[in-house]
Amino acid sequence: MKNIFSASWRFIKKHVTLMRILVISFLFIMIFVDENSFVQSFLYDQQIHGLKKEIQHYQGVIEESKTKLNELQSNEKNLEKFAREQYLMKKDNEDIYIITEEEQK
Repeated sequence: MKNIFSASWRFIKKHVTLMRILVISFLFIMIFVDENSFVQSFLYDQQIHGLKKEIQHYQGVIEESKTKLNELQSNEKNLEKFAREQYLMKKDNEDIYIITEEEQK
């Protein structure tokens, strides 16, 4: 037992220096522990990428909505068509039938 302990102690004295401990500690802190660690930076980059995709999606939705709004404001017939299709509005003397297709299993 004493030989194992003394051999281990000699190995530690020979290979482990204060500079190596400091460098390893610094790297460990920078990679895993710190608020600005590499792991955290990677997660932030993924989040930014996802948010940029959402921005592009919603910009497309906004453009499409602006086009529809422009159509509705420019033509009275388009406004009536939109109201009938989207909100199922009808005139007093009309009946509306909604036909839906069943999904095949």
